[in-house]
Amino acid sequence: MLGALVLALGLSGCSRSDDASQAAPSPKGFDVPDGVTLTDPGSTLDVGDEGTVVIDLGDGAASAVTVTVEKVRRGSIKDFRFFTLDEQSRDATPYYVDATVRNDGPAGLGGSSLPLLAHADDDVVYPASELVGRFRPCPSSALPKRFLAGASADLCFIYLLPRGTSLRSVDLQPGDAASAVRWRPKG
Repeated sequence: MLGALVLALGLSGCSRSDDASQAAPSPKGFDVPDGVTLTDPGSTLDVGDEGTVVIDLGDGAASAVTVTVEKVRRGSIKDFRFFTLDEQSRDATPYYVDATVRNDGPAGLGGSSLPLLAHADDDVVYPASELVGRFRPCPSSALPKRFLAGASADLCFIYLLPRGTSLRSVDLQPGDAASAVRWRPKG
C-alpha cells in the first residue's frame, strides 16, 4: 500500500538571525545532572562529536540531552517515488541525518521532538520533514514514547532543501539561534 502513503513535508524555513546576546546554556533553576557537561552555545562540532544541551519542555520540566550526529547523507528525490510530493518538494534535495540521542535527565522526554534543524547555505533553517509510513533510507526521527533519564535512541531525520541550496550544518537549537550547537558535514 505504498502508493497511499503521504509525505508530510514543508520546504518552509526560517531565516536565521543571530542574536548578539549569548543564550543561557540552561533554563533558570535547572540543575545540570552530576557528570554532565553542557556544550557551549554557538559551538561548532565535527560529525561524530557529542553535544549536550538542555531541552526545556515547559511547566518546569527540563532535561539534559546528549546528541551525536553520526552521519549526514545526501539522498535522491527518487527515494520518494512512492510518496505524494508537492511540486516544490519534487525539486528538493534530500538529506538524511543519523543521530544518537541520550537523555541525561532528569525529566522524561517521551513524545517530544528534538529541535534538530538543517541550516542551508542560504542562511535559512529547515525543520525535519515528517512522513507517514515506513521509509527505508531513514526510518524514524521520533523519540520513543517512553524516553526516561538514561535512555538512548538512534534516530534519522529527513530534510528536503530547496533546489539550489545545500546543507551548511545540522543545528541542535534548544532556544534561539544563539543557543544552537552545530555539526558541520565533511566535504
